Amino acid sequence: MISVEEALGRLLAPLEALPPEQVSTADGIGRVLAEDLAARRTQPPFAVSAMDGYAVRAADLGRIPVSLHIVAEIPAGAGFGGTLGPGEAARIFTGAPLPDGADTIIIQEDTERRGDQVEVREGAARGRYVRRAGLDFAEGEVLLVAGRRLTPRDIGLAAAMNRPWLFVHRRARVAILSTGDEIVMPGDPIGPHQIVSSNALALAAFVTACGGVPVLVGNAPDDPDALRRIAAAAKGVDLFVTTGGVSVGEHDLVRDVLSADGLSIDFWEIAMRPGKPLMFGHYRETPMLGCPATRSRRWSARCCS
Repeated sequence: MISVEEALGRLLAPLEALPPEQVSTADGIGRVLAEDLAARRTQPPFAVSAMDGYAVRAADLGRIPVSLHIVAEIPAGAGFGGTLGPGEAARIFTGAPLPDGADTIIIQEDTERRGDQVEVREGAARGRYVRRAGLDFAEGEVLLVAGRRLTPRDIGLAAAMNRPWLFVHRRARVAILSTGDEIVMPGDPIGPHQIVSSNALALAAFVTACGGVPVLVGNAPDDPDALRRIAAAAKGVDLFVTTGGVSVGEHDLVRDVLSADGLSIDFWEIAMRPGKPLMFGHYRETPMLGCPATRSRRWSARCCS
């Protein structure tokens, strides 16, 4: 019998990161990056206004109030081909590029417009309400590193980095097999001495929550031939999990039946109550975790926490 800590170590030791695959950035939520992600452009790519107002030269604000001549109107997505000269201002909107010659934004609440003139009633220091080029990040800067599980915020950042595609690790496919004559699936006819199966569905949901792909291969009755036949359906997965049938009773068939069919056991029984008869090994080269039926969900929570 080994400790829970040793069991976790021996269980995780042979597991390796799955190979990468390419997905669209829009589909990257919850996936794990397989490479460092560097920005493909500088953000913002040029100095922009952070507010609606007027682009001005701080040198013209020595005396307040001051009247400036409006020479352009610059919405977001447009620009001003000229250069702002002394005594001039440009009407500007949030996100619009700062015109050459301007270095400050005066918010519209601090102004009053009269035709092509604007009176500035409150001064501002050079750079006020200006988002300089590269304020967020610069081209080539690594902002997301390999091994990170992507959040909604990360998806927005990757998009701003001009990354339409991502290399992420393939999702682990986890086969789940429940055992026992006494269980039936929800909605199926229930015999007088049977119960509804819940562990397999809970484990499948847990696998999904951890970012994997559950594969429910079915419930094996307490029959060796049926157990071997259904277990064979786990071929090609990354992890094989069974629930039930790993203790010492006459109907606990998983260990003995599958050992004769390609199962090599690393350990069986851990110092944890409840949950002592937990088994780990490899079934036909696939890592296999055999959970006792009544505590499968508790152990899986320990494994993935």
